[in-house]
Amino acid sequence: MIQSLGLSVVLLIAVMVGLLLGWWLQYKYSTLSKKTFAHNYYRGMSYLLNEQIDNAVDKFIDSLNVNGDTLEIHLALGNLMRKKGEAAKAIQIHQNLLNSNVLTTRQQHEAQLELARDYINAGLLDRAESLLQELVELNSQYKEQALGQLVEIYQDEKEWGRAIHAANLLSEATNEKEQKELMLARAHFCCELALVSIEESDFTQAGKYLKQAIGFDKNCVRASLISADLALQQNKMDEALIAIKAIPQQNPNLIPASLPLLCRVYEQTGDEEALLAELLLLEERYLVNDLLLVTAEKLRKLRGDNAAIEFISARLKVNPSIKPLIKLLDIHLSQSEGKANENLHLLKQLLDKVIAEKPNYHCTKCGFVGNHLHWLCPGCKTWGSIKLIKGVVGNG
Repeated sequence: MIQSLGLSVVLLIAVMVGLLLGWWLQYKYSTLSKKTFAHNYYRGMSYLLNEQIDNAVDKFIDSLNVNGDTLEIHLALGNLMRKKGEAAKAIQIHQNLLNSNVLTTRQQHEAQLELARDYINAGLLDRAESLLQELVELNSQYKEQALGQLVEIYQDEKEWGRAIHAANLLSEATNEKEQKELMLARAHFCCELALVSIEESDFTQAGKYLKQAIGFDKNCVRASLISADLALQQNKMDEALIAIKAIPQQNPNLIPASLPLLCRVYEQTGDEEALLAELLLLEERYLVNDLLLVTAEKLRKLRGDNAAIEFISARLKVNPSIKPLIKLLDIHLSQSEGKANENLHLLKQLLDKVIAEKPNYHCTKCGFVGNHLHWLCPGCKTWGSIKLIKGVVGNG
């Protein structure tokens, strides 16, 4: 309710300023125009104060002629309507601008870009795409913004090939930071294409897409994970291991994502001792809790409880963290009885509750948090921005 009131106040100010400017511009032409303006002004204000937005906007359009001096006011009101969720009114305002024949080419293109954004907001992606493609083909001053919108449209529609093409064009007109983000995005687009090819059992094409992904981003962990899984499906254990072992160098924080695949490789070969050796080697180099937990469980299975207790205790002295402590309590619980067991169980319940309330991942760009790894942030729609949360209650 407060937010709606705030937007209404902004809208009121915008309409008042717009109508006053319109009155000044029209005053030079005729007294009749002035009277017409006054009539529409008071009608518009009445509609607005009674929250009759449709009628207020109609009166605004009638009262304020479109020209270079009033363009910004029309655009501001149209954008405000879009933000309020009034897609139809935003479209009406921006279409009214495009129908005018007094704007410069640059101003027409600006209105066209805003209308495309209205269509996107309304879910009319085909109409938006047509307007944006025209801006690109005309080499408009708004070409860069149009390409950015096209990338988002193709991404939402899962047209990954067209998304790559639009991103390639956009990359030519952006700065170094934006180019890096586009490289990451294109790597993920290639990964998406690889997954489609795998579903169609076209493993050769999938492999080509994965190579393209690494070409765009040599540190693309997702491409390595898909490559490892693809190799496993074809019983190519050596290739799977090569892909998995590349991940710690690409991004140590994403080692947990590779552990299920690493375990599958050695399980299929039946060499659990080799798996344990590999886990211990990784764990010695990288302080990641999920890696520690998997290593401890494998050590417990092959060497017994005491070996696992000693291993976890040593690591806790170096890197205190709740998750390994819970694992240590689990092992002690299996060895304890009576009151000691009851106290350990209460302590474990408390720590489990603390961990359950803490997310595992967060977006470094918008702050989104969650318990699962997302390649595309659900909040800000940025590729590769989700990172593992570290610290005492985190994963590292």
